[in-house]
Amino acid sequence: MKRKVIFGYDYTDNELVKVLLYLFVGGTAALVEWALFYIFLMEVLPCFGIVYGQAILLATALAFSLSTLYHYFLGNVLVFNSGSKYERSKELSLVFLVSIIGLAFNLALMYIFADVLKWHPMVSKVLTSCIVVVWNYLSRKKWIFRS
Repeated sequence: MKRKVIFGYDYTDNELVKVLLYLFVGGTAALVEWALFYIFLMEVLPCFGIVYGQAILLATALAFSLSTLYHYFLGNVLVFNSGSKYERSKELSLVFLVSIIGLAFNLALMYIFADVLKWHPMVSKVLTSCIVVVWNYLSRKKWIFRS
């Protein structure tokens, strides 16, 4: 198992530190996702003439995908041991599978909250992120990585 060290402190076997770091990684990934969602929805996609309802779903997919990459790389550095449970190609395939399922949850919830219920898109995005993060953490910890 690869040793996990931050500021000279070895936290390889300290689950509390790993959970706190996962919350940091997840929290910053959520901020990245929300910021990208806003930028895509309000700045980028209108330039291409995409209608608002479709723009919400496209902005959700783009922001989620980019923040998932951010989360994968930072999570591997700080929390999980990439390559310790499966060879890298299988691990990457599982990450993509979990991410696609997470994206489907994300899109379905955004459609329900923003389109059907007519909630504000940012409120919908924050609530959706809170729900999907549970799926992401549990699936990565149980099926993909050793923490």
